[in-house]
Amino acid sequence: DPELRDDLGYSTLANWIYRQRVVPVDERLRLLGVWQKNLGAGVGGTNPDAVLRRSFSALALGVLVILDNETPYLDRDQFAGLLASGLKYLREERDVRGFDARVGWMHSVAHTADLLKFLARSRHLQPAEQTQILTAISDKWHAVTTPLVHGEDERMARAVLSLAARQDFDEAAFAAWLKSMTTRRTTPPTVETLATDQNRRDLLVSLFTVLSTDRRDLPTITRARTLVLETLRTFM
Repeated sequence: DPELRDDLGYSTLANWIYRQRVVPVDERLRLLGVWQKNLGAGVGGTNPDAVLRRSFSALALGVLVILDNETPYLDRDQFAGLLASGLKYLREERDVRGFDARVGWMHSVAHTADLLKFLARSRHLQPAEQTQILTAISDKWHAVTTPLVHGEDERMARAVLSLAARQDFDEAAFAAWLKSMTTRRTTPPTVETLATDQNRRDLLVSLFTVLSTDRRDLPTITRARTLVLETLRTFM
């Protein structure tokens, strides 16, 4: 039931955890464990609705992280475990449907992007983990063989924007990631490879857009935008 799951369920927990901040730390940590475990529940199985538990757990985990970014309560090990779980989920989830007329939003890619967006802002994120996030995104965009048409490109672009806005932004890793995203095929196209290529272009275009419209006057964002523009000029 999309109303119960999304409009009521998720909205209520986001309100209690983040806006009203009435959920105590011990309960947040309990939910962290439950939702992390949910990310692997039924991956690769045949139940077409099982993705909902995984996808909305990823979305809910993002609420825990954004609160930690503002009012710290996670330690480094808890953060590292959550980052590893999020990246593993991004790699392993095969159900990339955005919207289903029967059950509503499924959106596993977009919800994982939201989680990565907040993880990428964390004080706990180490320089090497920027590369891990970018590599996972590149791998996902090369693996998906259907068009992503429900805003996944913008949502993931905002995860990358979070990296570009960091004081310790790894520009070399970002440049290498752009190169990995623009590799050209040497084999005849198929319906699947055409979809993958279009998804990669869409992500880079969305990334340039969010970098260009961000109002922060940060040199790291300026440099990232320049690199993306140079990449688009050769890739489009």
